[in-house]
Amino acid sequence: MAKKVKTIEPVRQKVLQELRPKKRVCAYCRVSTDSAKQHTSYAAQTKYYKEYIESRAEWEFAGIFADESSGTKVKNRDEFQRMIMECEKGNIDLIITKSITRFARNTIDSIETIRNLKSLGIAVYFEKENINTMSEQSEQMLTILSSIAQGESESISTNNRWGIQKRFGDGSYIPSCVAYGYTKDEDGELIIKEDEAEIIRRIYNEYLSGKGSYAIAQDLTHDNIPTIRTAEKWHDGVVKGILQNPIYKGELLLQKTYTTDVLPFTKKINHGELPMYSVKDSHEPIIAEEQAERVREIYEYRRMQMGMDDSGKYQNRYEFSSKIICKECGGTFRRQKMYIGKPYEKIQWCCITHIENRKKCSMKAVREDIIKDAFLTMWNKLVSNYSEILYPLLESLKKLRVNKEQEEEILKLNNNISELMEQSHILQRVMLKGYMDSAVFMEKQNTINVEIEEYKKKRNVFLESNGYEKEIEGTKRILQIIKYNPIIMDDYQEELFIHTVDKVLIGKIGDITFRLINNLELTEYITKR
Repeated sequence: MAKKVKTIEPVRQKVLQELRPKKRVCAYCRVSTDSAKQHTSYAAQTKYYKEYIESRAEWEFAGIFADESSGTKVKNRDEFQRMIMECEKGNIDLIITKSITRFARNTIDSIETIRNLKSLGIAVYFEKENINTMSEQSEQMLTILSSIAQGESESISTNNRWGIQKRFGDGSYIPSCVAYGYTKDEDGELIIKEDEAEIIRRIYNEYLSGKGSYAIAQDLTHDNIPTIRTAEKWHDGVVKGILQNPIYKGELLLQKTYTTDVLPFTKKINHGELPMYSVKDSHEPIIAEEQAERVREIYEYRRMQMGMDDSGKYQNRYEFSSKIICKECGGTFRRQKMYIGKPYEKIQWCCITHIENRKKCSMKAVREDIIKDAFLTMWNKLVSNYSEILYPLLESLKKLRVNKEQEEEILKLNNNISELMEQSHILQRVMLKGYMDSAVFMEKQNTINVEIEEYKKKRNVFLESNGYEKEIEGTKRILQIIKYNPIIMDDYQEELFIHTVDKVLIGKIGDITFRLINNLELTEYITKR
Protein backbone atom coordinates (compact mmCIF):
# COMPACT_ATOMS: atom_id res chain seq x y z
CA MET A 1 0.00 0.00 0.00
CA ALA A 2 1.45 3.37 -1.03
CA LYS A 3 2.29 5.76 1.82
CA LYS A 4 0.56 9.13 1.86
CA VAL A 5 2.78 12.05 2.82
CA LYS A 6 1.45 15.53 3.43
CA THR A 7 3.67 18.48 4.25
CA ILE A 8 2.78 20.56 7.33
CA GLU A 9 3.76 24.05 6.25
CA PRO A 10 5.82 26.19 8.65
CA VAL A 11 3.61 28.94 9.99
CA ARG A 12 5.75 30.78 12.53
CA GLN A 13 7.14 33.43 10.20
CA LYS A 14 3.77 33.86 8.51
CA VAL A 15 1.99 34.44 11.82
CA LEU A 16 4.69 36.78 13.11
CA GLN A 17 4.45 38.73 9.87
CA GLU A 18 0.73 39.17 10.43
CA LEU A 19 1.19 40.19 14.08
CA ARG A 20 4.12 42.45 13.21
CA PRO A 21 3.44 43.95 9.75
CA LYS A 22 6.84 45.65 9.65
CA LYS A 23 10.14 44.36 10.97
CA ARG A 24 11.49 46.75 13.60
CA VAL A 25 15.15 47.35 12.77
CA CYS A 26 17.79 49.19 14.81
CA ALA A 27 21.50 49.84 14.30
CA TYR A 28 24.33 49.37 16.78
CA CYS A 29 27.61 51.24 16.35
CA ARG A 30 30.62 52.42 18.31
CA VAL A 31 31.74 56.02 17.95
CA SER A 32 34.99 57.86 18.65
CA THR A 33 35.72 58.88 22.26
CA ASP A 34 37.02 62.25 21.08
CA SER A 35 34.23 64.75 21.75
CA ALA A 36 34.39 66.55 18.38
CA LYS A 37 34.78 63.37 16.34
CA GLN A 38 32.10 61.65 18.40
CA HIS A 39 29.46 64.18 17.39
CA THR A 40 30.43 63.98 13.72
CA SER A 41 30.65 60.17 13.74
CA TYR A 42 27.36 59.70 15.55
CA ALA A 43 25.52 62.16 13.28
CA ALA A 44 26.93 60.51 10.15
CA GLN A 45 26.09 56.99 11.27
CA THR A 46 22.61 57.98 12.39
CA LYS A 47 21.92 59.57 9.00
CA TYR A 48 23.34 56.55 7.13
CA TYR A 49 21.43 53.89 9.08
CA LYS A 50 18.17 55.86 9.22
CA GLU A 51 18.18 56.28 5.43
CA TYR A 52 19.31 52.66 4.94
CA ILE A 53 16.52 51.23 7.13
CA GLU A 54 13.76 53.56 5.92
CA SER A 55 14.59 52.72 2.32
CA ARG A 56 13.13 49.26 2.91
CA ALA A 57 9.34 49.24 2.83
CA GLU A 58 9.11 46.16 5.06
CA TRP A 59 11.32 47.72 7.78
CA GLU A 60 10.52 50.19 10.55
CA PHE A 61 13.29 52.34 12.04
CA ALA A 62 13.77 51.41 15.74
CA GLY A 63 16.64 53.76 16.58
CA ILE A 64 20.43 53.97 16.86
CA PHE A 65 22.37 52.60 19.84
CA ALA A 66 25.92 53.98 20.03
CA ASP A 67 28.72 53.41 22.57
CA GLU A 68 32.20 54.89 22.77
CA SER A 69 34.76 52.94 20.78
CA SER A 70 36.96 52.11 23.80
CA GLY A 71 36.32 49.06 25.94
CA THR A 72 36.09 45.34 25.25
CA LYS A 73 33.50 44.31 27.83
CA VAL A 74 29.84 44.12 26.89
CA LYS A 75 28.84 45.01 30.48
CA ASN A 76 30.62 48.38 30.22
CA ARG A 77 28.57 49.48 27.23
CA ASP A 78 25.39 51.17 28.43
CA GLU A 79 23.80 51.57 25.01
CA PHE A 80 24.51 47.93 24.14
CA GLN A 81 22.78 46.82 27.34
CA ARG A 82 19.84 49.14 26.64
CA MET A 83 19.51 47.65 23.17
CA ILE A 84 19.45 44.10 24.57
CA MET A 85 16.76 45.14 27.08
CA GLU A 86 14.64 46.52 24.23
CA CYS A 87 15.12 43.20 22.40
CA GLU A 88 13.98 41.26 25.48
CA LYS A 89 10.90 43.50 25.74
CA GLY A 90 10.00 42.54 22.17
CA ASN A 91 10.57 45.99 20.63
CA ILE A 92 13.28 44.99 18.10
CA ASP A 93 13.33 42.28 15.40
CA LEU A 94 16.66 42.92 13.65
CA ILE A 95 19.97 44.56 14.57
CA ILE A 96 22.33 45.92 11.93
CA THR A 97 25.96 46.58 12.77
CA LYS A 98 29.09 47.36 10.73
CA SER A 99 31.16 44.29 11.64
CA ILE A 100 31.82 41.65 14.30
CA THR A 101 34.65 43.75 15.76
CA ARG A 102 32.17 46.63 16.22
CA PHE A 103 29.70 44.32 17.97
CA ALA A 104 32.10 42.66 20.46
CA ARG A 105 35.79 41.78 20.70
CA ASN A 106 35.15 39.13 23.32
CA THR A 107 34.28 35.76 21.76
CA ILE A 108 32.29 34.51 24.74
CA ASP A 109 30.24 37.69 25.07
CA SER A 110 29.67 37.82 21.32
CA ILE A 111 28.47 34.24 20.90
CA GLU A 112 26.38 34.21 24.10
CA THR A 113 24.65 37.46 23.12
CA ILE A 114 23.93 36.25 19.58
CA ARG A 115 22.55 32.93 20.85
CA ASN A 116 20.35 34.75 23.34
CA LEU A 117 19.01 37.01 20.59
CA LYS A 118 18.42 34.02 18.31
CA SER A 119 16.38 32.33 21.04
CA LEU A 120 14.20 35.46 21.06
CA GLY A 121 13.84 35.30 17.29
CA ILE A 122 16.05 38.36 16.74
CA ALA A 123 18.71 38.41 14.03
CA VAL A 124 21.96 40.39 13.87
CA TYR A 125 23.26 41.38 10.44
CA PHE A 126 26.99 42.17 10.06
CA GLU A 127 27.47 44.33 6.98
CA LYS A 128 31.21 43.81 6.41
CA GLU A 129 31.10 40.02 6.74
CA ASN A 130 27.63 39.75 5.10
CA ILE A 131 26.44 37.41 7.85
CA ASN A 132 22.89 37.06 9.14
CA THR A 133 22.88 35.20 12.46
CA MET A 134 19.64 33.43 11.54
CA SER A 135 21.38 31.56 8.70
CA GLU A 136 22.48 27.96 9.26
CA GLN A 137 26.20 28.64 8.67
CA SER A 138 26.40 31.73 10.88
CA GLU A 139 27.38 30.02 14.17
CA GLN A 140 30.64 28.49 12.93
CA MET A 141 31.66 31.58 10.96
CA LEU A 142 30.91 33.90 13.89
CA THR A 143 32.97 31.79 16.28
CA ILE A 144 35.97 31.91 13.95
CA LEU A 145 35.74 35.63 13.22
CA SER A 146 35.06 36.58 16.84
CA SER A 147 38.06 34.54 17.97
CA ILE A 148 40.26 36.35 15.45
CA ALA A 149 39.00 39.72 16.69
CA GLN A 150 39.62 38.73 20.30
CA GLY A 151 43.11 37.49 19.44
CA GLU A 152 43.94 40.80 17.76
CA SER A 153 42.80 42.73 20.81
CA GLU A 154 44.80 40.51 23.20
CA SER A 155 47.89 40.75 20.95
CA ILE A 156 47.76 44.57 20.93
CA SER A 157 47.34 44.60 24.70
CA THR A 158 50.29 42.22 25.19
CA ASN A 159 52.57 44.35 23.00
CA ASN A 160 51.60 47.54 24.86
CA ARG A 161 52.15 45.87 28.22
CA TRP A 162 55.58 44.54 27.15
CA GLY A 163 56.66 48.03 26.12
CA ILE A 164 55.56 49.52 29.45
CA GLN A 165 57.29 46.77 31.47
CA LYS A 166 60.51 47.34 29.52
CA ARG A 167 60.41 51.02 30.48
CA PHE A 168 59.70 49.98 34.08
CA GLY A 169 62.84 47.83 34.08
CA ASP A 170 65.27 50.40 32.65
CA GLY A 171 63.85 53.31 34.68
CA SER A 172 62.73 55.30 31.63
CA TYR A 173 59.01 55.13 32.40
CA ILE A 174 57.39 58.50 33.09
CA PRO A 175 53.96 58.38 34.81
CA SER A 176 51.23 59.86 32.66
CA CYS A 177 49.22 60.92 35.71
CA VAL A 178 51.25 63.16 38.06
CA ALA A 179 50.71 62.76 41.81
CA TYR A 180 49.37 65.68 43.89
CA GLY A 181 52.35 67.82 44.95
CA TYR A 182 54.27 67.40 41.69
CA THR A 183 54.19 68.61 38.11
CA LYS A 184 56.41 67.98 35.04
CA ASP A 185 59.16 70.05 33.50
CA GLU A 186 59.84 70.42 29.78
CA ASP A 187 61.65 67.05 29.69
CA GLY A 188 58.79 65.22 31.43
CA GLU A 189 60.67 64.88 34.73
CA LEU A 190 58.85 65.28 38.05
CA ILE A 191 59.39 68.56 39.88
CA ILE A 192 57.80 69.86 43.10
CA LYS A 193 54.72 72.06 42.87
CA GLU A 194 55.30 74.15 45.97
CA ASP A 195 51.72 75.19 46.84
CA GLU A 196 50.56 71.55 46.79
CA ALA A 197 53.76 70.35 48.48
CA GLU A 198 52.88 72.51 51.50
CA ILE A 199 49.62 70.60 51.86
CA ILE A 200 51.50 67.28 51.66
CA ARG A 201 53.85 68.41 54.46
CA ARG A 202 50.88 69.54 56.54
CA ILE A 203 49.17 66.13 56.15
CA TYR A 204 52.29 64.23 57.24
CA ASN A 205 52.97 66.58 60.19
CA GLU A 206 49.41 66.40 61.48
CA TYR A 207 49.34 62.61 61.18
CA LEU A 208 52.59 62.36 63.14
CA SER A 209 51.13 64.67 65.80
CA GLY A 210 48.31 62.16 66.43
CA LYS A 211 45.48 63.22 64.11
CA GLY A 212 43.65 60.57 62.13
CA SER A 213 43.08 60.66 58.37
CA TYR A 214 39.38 61.51 58.80
CA ALA A 215 40.13 64.49 61.09
CA ILE A 216 42.83 65.73 58.70
CA ALA A 217 40.41 65.55 55.76
CA GLN A 218 37.80 67.48 57.76
CA ASP A 219 40.30 70.25 58.62
CA LEU A 220 41.47 70.58 55.00
CA THR A 221 37.87 70.93 53.83
CA HIS A 222 37.13 73.42 56.61
CA ASP A 223 40.14 75.54 55.59
CA ASN A 224 38.99 75.55 51.93
CA ILE A 225 42.17 73.85 50.71
CA PRO A 226 41.80 73.00 46.98
CA THR A 227 41.12 69.29 46.57
CA ILE A 228 42.68 66.71 44.28
CA ARG A 229 41.01 66.59 40.85
CA THR A 230 38.38 69.20 41.78
CA ALA A 231 36.48 66.98 44.23
CA GLU A 232 33.89 68.72 46.42
CA LYS A 233 35.76 67.99 49.65
CA TRP A 234 38.68 66.06 51.09
CA HIS A 235 38.03 62.42 52.02
CA ASP A 236 39.94 60.26 54.47
CA GLY A 237 40.65 57.74 51.68
CA VAL A 238 42.55 60.43 49.73
CA VAL A 239 44.58 61.34 52.83
CA LYS A 240 45.42 57.67 53.42
CA GLY A 241 46.57 57.33 49.80
CA ILE A 242 48.92 60.31 50.24
CA LEU A 243 50.35 58.89 53.48
CA GLN A 244 51.08 55.52 51.84
CA ASN A 245 52.51 56.81 48.56
CA PRO A 246 56.35 56.44 48.43
CA ILE A 247 56.53 59.12 45.71
CA TYR A 248 56.73 61.81 48.41
CA LYS A 249 60.06 60.45 49.71
CA GLY A 250 61.55 60.49 46.20
CA GLU A 251 60.74 56.92 45.21
CA LEU A 252 58.60 55.68 42.33
CA LEU A 253 56.90 52.32 42.87
CA LEU A 254 55.82 50.99 39.47
CA GLN A 255 53.34 48.25 38.51
CA LYS A 256 51.28 48.55 41.69
CA THR A 257 48.39 47.43 39.50
CA TYR A 258 48.23 45.26 36.40
CA THR A 259 45.78 44.27 33.68
CA THR A 260 44.92 40.63 32.98
CA ASP A 261 46.32 39.01 29.82
CA VAL A 262 43.08 37.84 28.23
CA LEU A 263 39.65 39.26 27.65
CA PRO A 264 37.78 40.53 29.49
CA PHE A 265 40.70 42.79 30.52
CA THR A 266 40.48 43.47 34.26
CA LYS A 267 42.59 45.86 36.32
CA LYS A 268 43.81 44.30 39.58
CA ILE A 269 46.00 45.29 42.52
CA ASN A 270 49.40 43.61 42.29
CA HIS A 271 49.71 41.40 45.39
CA GLY A 272 52.83 39.63 44.11
CA GLU A 273 51.49 38.17 40.87
CA LEU A 274 53.91 40.35 38.86
CA PRO A 275 57.19 42.08 39.76
CA MET A 276 57.12 45.66 41.05
CA TYR A 277 59.82 48.18 40.21
CA SER A 278 61.20 50.57 42.79
CA VAL A 279 62.99 53.60 41.36
CA LYS A 280 64.73 55.42 44.22
CA ASP A 281 66.06 58.98 43.96
CA SER A 282 64.04 59.40 40.77
CA HIS A 283 62.98 62.94 41.76
CA GLU A 284 63.23 65.47 44.56
CA PRO A 285 61.41 64.31 47.74
CA ILE A 286 58.85 66.39 49.63
CA ILE A 287 59.05 64.30 52.81
CA ALA A 288 62.22 63.05 54.52
CA GLU A 289 62.87 59.29 54.57
CA GLU A 290 62.72 59.11 58.40
CA GLN A 291 59.43 61.01 58.52
CA ALA A 292 57.83 58.75 55.88
CA GLU A 293 59.00 55.61 57.72
CA ARG A 294 57.51 56.82 61.01
CA VAL A 295 54.18 57.52 59.30
CA ARG A 296 54.22 54.01 57.83
CA GLU A 297 54.78 52.45 61.28
CA ILE A 298 51.92 54.45 62.84
CA TYR A 299 49.62 53.59 59.94
CA GLU A 300 50.33 49.84 60.23
CA TYR A 301 49.80 49.93 64.01
CA ARG A 302 46.44 51.71 63.66
CA ARG A 303 45.33 49.34 60.92
CA MET A 304 45.97 46.31 63.13
CA GLN A 305 44.15 47.97 66.02
CA MET A 306 41.09 48.56 63.82
CA GLY A 307 41.05 44.96 62.56
CA MET A 308 41.69 45.60 58.87
CA ASP A 309 42.87 42.88 56.46
CA ASP A 310 45.58 43.13 53.79
CA SER A 311 43.21 44.70 51.28
CA GLY A 312 42.45 47.56 53.68
CA LYS A 313 38.90 46.43 54.42
CA TYR A 314 37.48 46.11 57.92
CA GLN A 315 37.16 42.52 59.09
CA ASN A 316 34.77 43.48 61.90
CA ARG A 317 32.39 45.78 59.99
CA TYR A 318 29.54 46.85 62.28
CA GLU A 319 26.00 45.76 61.48
CA PHE A 320 24.77 49.37 61.66
CA SER A 321 27.40 50.74 59.25
CA SER A 322 25.81 52.57 56.27
CA LYS A 323 22.33 51.54 57.46
CA ILE A 324 21.37 54.38 59.81
CA ILE A 325 19.94 57.41 57.96
CA CYS A 326 19.06 60.86 59.32
CA LYS A 327 15.44 61.88 58.65
CA GLU A 328 16.37 65.57 58.84
CA CYS A 329 19.13 65.77 56.20
CA GLY A 330 19.40 62.28 54.72
CA GLY A 331 22.98 61.84 55.91
CA THR A 332 24.49 58.55 57.09
CA PHE A 333 25.27 57.99 60.74
CA ARG A 334 28.87 57.36 61.88
CA ARG A 335 29.97 55.23 64.83
CA GLN A 336 31.54 57.03 67.81
CA LYS A 337 32.97 55.90 71.16
CA MET A 338 32.19 57.93 74.29
CA TYR A 339 34.09 57.90 77.62
CA ILE A 340 36.80 55.68 76.15
CA GLY A 341 38.58 53.52 78.73
CA LYS A 342 36.09 54.26 81.51
CA PRO A 343 33.70 51.75 83.11
CA TYR A 344 30.72 53.55 81.56
CA GLU A 345 32.19 53.64 78.03
CA LYS A 346 29.37 53.88 75.47
CA ILE A 347 28.96 53.60 71.72
CA GLN A 348 26.75 56.05 69.88
CA TRP A 349 25.85 56.82 66.27
CA CYS A 350 25.76 60.38 64.96
CA CYS A 351 24.78 61.97 61.62
CA ILE A 352 27.92 62.72 59.60
CA THR A 353 26.42 66.03 58.40
CA HIS A 354 25.88 67.08 62.03
CA ILE A 355 29.49 66.13 62.84
CA GLU A 356 30.83 68.25 59.97
CA ASN A 357 28.49 71.24 60.33
CA ARG A 358 25.85 71.51 63.06
CA LYS A 359 24.17 74.40 61.23
CA LYS A 360 23.24 72.08 58.37
CA CYS A 361 21.81 69.35 60.62
CA SER A 362 20.71 69.57 64.25
CA MET A 363 20.15 65.82 64.73
CA LYS A 364 21.71 64.56 67.95
CA ALA A 365 23.52 61.25 68.45
CA VAL A 366 21.70 58.06 69.47
CA ARG A 367 23.19 55.43 71.73
CA GLU A 368 23.71 52.03 70.11
CA ASP A 369 22.02 50.14 72.96
CA ILE A 370 18.86 52.22 72.46
CA ILE A 371 18.74 51.28 68.76
CA LYS A 372 19.17 47.60 69.64
CA ASP A 373 16.41 47.76 72.27
CA ALA A 374 14.09 49.47 69.76
CA PHE A 375 14.78 46.75 67.16
CA LEU A 376 14.11 44.02 69.73
CA THR A 377 10.77 45.62 70.69
CA MET A 378 9.79 46.07 67.03
CA TRP A 379 10.71 42.48 66.12
CA ASN A 380 8.80 40.95 69.04
CA LYS A 381 5.71 42.95 68.05
CA LEU A 382 6.04 41.73 64.47
CA VAL A 383 6.47 38.08 65.54
CA SER A 384 3.38 38.36 67.76
CA ASN A 385 1.23 39.80 64.96
CA TYR A 386 2.86 38.60 61.73
CA SER A 387 -0.19 36.67 60.50
CA GLU A 388 -2.28 39.87 60.67
CA ILE A 389 0.45 42.02 59.09
CA LEU A 390 2.59 40.04 56.65
CA TYR A 391 0.11 37.68 54.99
CA PRO A 392 -2.39 40.46 54.09
CA LEU A 393 0.56 42.59 52.93
CA LEU A 394 1.77 39.79 50.66
CA GLU A 395 -1.67 39.39 49.10
CA SER A 396 -2.01 43.15 48.61
CA LEU A 397 1.39 43.36 46.93
CA LYS A 398 0.44 40.63 44.49
CA LYS A 399 -2.77 42.51 43.61
CA LEU A 400 -0.93 45.84 43.22
CA ARG A 401 1.63 44.59 40.76
CA VAL A 402 0.40 46.91 37.99
CA ASN A 403 -1.34 50.23 37.46
CA LYS A 404 -4.81 50.62 35.94
CA GLU A 405 -3.67 51.04 32.31
CA GLN A 406 -1.34 48.07 32.55
CA GLU A 407 -4.07 46.03 34.23
CA GLU A 408 -6.43 46.73 31.34
CA GLU A 409 -3.77 45.77 28.81
CA ILE A 410 -2.96 42.57 30.71
CA LEU A 411 -6.67 41.74 30.91
CA LYS A 412 -6.95 42.22 27.14
CA LEU A 413 -3.94 39.96 26.55
CA ASN A 414 -5.34 37.34 28.93
CA ASN A 415 -8.63 37.37 27.00
CA ASN A 416 -6.75 36.88 23.72
CA ILE A 417 -4.82 33.97 25.23
CA SER A 418 -8.04 32.41 26.59
CA GLU A 419 -9.79 32.70 23.21
CA LEU A 420 -6.85 31.09 21.42
CA MET A 421 -6.73 28.25 23.96
CA GLU A 422 -10.46 27.68 23.45
CA GLN A 423 -9.87 27.55 19.69
CA SER A 424 -7.15 24.99 20.32
CA HIS A 425 -9.55 22.78 22.31
CA ILE A 426 -12.18 23.04 19.58
CA LEU A 427 -9.61 22.05 16.96
CA GLN A 428 -8.63 19.03 19.03
CA ARG A 429 -12.27 17.89 19.36
CA VAL A 430 -12.87 18.38 15.63
CA MET A 431 -9.74 16.43 14.75
CA LEU A 432 -10.56 13.58 17.20
CA LYS A 433 -14.00 13.19 15.64
CA GLY A 434 -12.36 12.78 12.23
CA TYR A 435 -13.67 15.99 10.71
CA MET A 436 -10.18 17.40 10.08
CA ASP A 437 -7.03 15.98 8.53
CA SER A 438 -4.16 15.67 11.05
CA ALA A 439 -1.77 17.65 8.85
CA VAL A 440 -4.25 20.54 8.62
CA PHE A 441 -4.78 20.29 12.37
CA MET A 442 -1.03 20.53 13.05
CA GLU A 443 -0.70 23.58 10.81
CA LYS A 444 -3.59 25.40 12.49
CA GLN A 445 -2.43 24.32 15.96
CA ASN A 446 1.07 25.67 15.30
CA THR A 447 -0.45 28.98 14.21
CA ILE A 448 -2.39 29.24 17.48
CA ASN A 449 0.68 28.29 19.56
CA VAL A 450 2.79 31.05 17.97
CA GLU A 451 0.07 33.63 18.62
CA ILE A 452 -0.27 32.50 22.27
CA GLU A 453 3.52 32.73 22.69
CA GLU A 454 3.55 36.30 21.36
CA TYR A 455 0.70 37.43 23.61
CA LYS A 456 2.39 35.84 26.63
CA LYS A 457 5.62 37.70 25.86
CA LYS A 458 3.78 41.00 25.76
CA ARG A 459 2.00 40.19 29.03
CA ASN A 460 5.29 39.31 30.75
CA VAL A 461 6.76 42.68 29.77
CA PHE A 462 3.94 44.45 31.64
CA LEU A 463 4.22 42.15 34.65
CA GLU A 464 7.98 42.54 34.96
CA SER A 465 8.05 46.33 34.48
CA ASN A 466 6.12 47.07 37.69
CA GLY A 467 6.02 43.88 39.68
CA TYR A 468 6.96 44.77 43.28
CA GLU A 469 9.36 41.82 43.13
CA LYS A 470 11.60 43.18 45.92
CA GLU A 471 8.68 43.72 48.28
CA ILE A 472 7.13 40.33 47.56
CA GLU A 473 10.38 38.39 47.88
CA GLY A 474 11.35 40.35 51.02
CA THR A 475 8.01 39.56 52.67
CA LYS A 476 8.43 35.87 51.84
CA ARG A 477 11.92 35.88 53.37
CA ILE A 478 10.72 37.54 56.59
CA LEU A 479 7.89 34.98 56.87
CA GLN A 480 10.43 32.20 56.43
CA ILE A 481 12.69 33.70 59.13
CA ILE A 482 9.74 33.94 61.54
CA LYS A 483 8.81 30.34 60.72
CA TYR A 484 12.18 29.19 62.06
CA ASN A 485 12.30 31.82 64.86
CA PRO A 486 8.69 32.05 66.08
CA ILE A 487 9.48 32.84 69.72
CA ILE A 488 9.72 36.19 71.51
CA MET A 489 13.38 37.26 71.78
CA ASP A 490 14.89 38.22 75.13
CA ASP A 491 18.14 39.58 73.70
CA TYR A 492 19.19 41.50 70.56
CA GLN A 493 20.59 39.25 67.79
CA GLU A 494 22.98 40.76 65.27
CA GLU A 495 22.33 38.13 62.56
CA LEU A 496 18.58 38.70 62.76
CA PHE A 497 19.05 42.45 62.28
CA ILE A 498 21.39 41.99 59.31
CA HIS A 499 18.99 39.64 57.49
CA THR A 500 15.77 41.60 58.06
CA VAL A 501 16.59 45.34 58.14
CA ASP A 502 17.46 47.43 55.08
CA LYS A 503 17.69 50.89 56.73
CA VAL A 504 17.17 52.54 60.13
CA LEU A 505 15.67 56.05 59.95
CA ILE A 506 16.30 58.31 62.97
CA GLY A 507 13.93 61.22 63.66
CA LYS A 508 14.13 64.21 66.00
CA ILE A 509 11.11 63.35 68.12
CA GLY A 510 12.54 60.15 69.51
CA ASP A 511 11.31 57.94 66.66
CA ILE A 512 13.35 55.09 65.23
CA THR A 513 11.90 53.64 62.03
CA PHE A 514 13.08 50.25 60.77
CA ARG A 515 12.70 49.81 57.00
CA LEU A 516 12.67 46.06 56.48
CA ILE A 517 13.90 44.18 53.41
CA ASN A 518 10.36 44.27 51.97
CA ASN A 519 10.20 48.09 52.36
CA LEU A 520 7.72 47.79 55.25
CA GLU A 521 8.46 50.55 57.79
CA LEU A 522 7.80 49.98 61.49
CA THR A 523 8.45 52.74 64.04
CA GLU A 524 9.34 52.64 67.72
CA TYR A 525 9.40 55.73 69.97
CA ILE A 526 11.95 56.34 72.71
CA THR A 527 11.61 58.76 75.61
CA LYS A 528 15.31 59.04 76.33
CA ARG A 529 18.20 59.58 73.89
